Amino acid sequence: MFAAATKSFVKQVGDGGRLVPVPSLSEADKYQPLSLVVKKKRCFLFPRYKFTSTPFTLKDILLGDRDISAGISSYQLLNYEDESDVSLYGRRSNHIVNDVGINVTGSDSIAVKASFGVVTKHEVEVSTLLKEITARKINFDHSLIRQSRSSRKAVLCVVMESIRTTRQCSLSVHAGIRGEAMRFHFMDEQNPKGREKAIVFPAHTTIAFSVFELFIYLDGAFDLCVTSVSKGGFEREETTTFAMFYRLRNILFERTLLG
Repeated sequence: MFAAATKSFVKQVGDGGRLVPVPSLSEADKYQPLSLVVKKKRCFLFPRYKFTSTPFTLKDILLGDRDISAGISSYQLLNYEDESDVSLYGRRSNHIVNDVGINVTGSDSIAVKASFGVVTKHEVEVSTLLKEITARKINFDHSLIRQSRSSRKAVLCVVMESIRTTRQCSLSVHAGIRGEAMRFHFMDEQNPKGREKAIVFPAHTTIAFSVFELFIYLDGAFDLCVTSVSKGGFEREETTTFAMFYRLRNILFERTLLG
């Protein structure tokens, strides 16, 4: 249910495809600026990637004890109130049913009402972060690095922005037949057939985020992939020559960005 609402939010807000919906209310606090997430491609049948939260931040995987004090700017983004009617037919139907978690027997659509109110955007100051991580190196003994490095599908990413609520919010879903009045009942306990569900979650809940991928070299140096053209991952022994040119290109790009 929470996942269905955050997916709808990201779809409507857009942001050029960079925003990722938070998949679970229980993990919402793990997608804060400078947190680390793992990006994996599901399989060749599904073009979309899966993002998995971790309990670590960028500082945790770097050598040395120096903190990262890159500034984080915050501002109001928009006031979000949404009512949408989603069909249960088509390729997305199974995902929708799993997301909302209600009884849809005999129904052909689901009405979702999300009241997020004013949401705020919190983003890392990129130029400051690039200056701070210059000459820093990755700790290859860190458990997250060891596990990610062993998988060719895993890419480490840094959360660069998060979208958060500012007040207590409510979500409700109602299964029915298209054409009927889709009524919403907040916190309705008289619901024996399970066709309606409502939840309330607290202020300052993260509902979406965006990331920059990390490209990590064999010597522990790393690049923050600040454009969609640059791709993250781990340098492999067989790609050392290619990586040298890739690294040089990123250094030149960063110098241009920093002015």
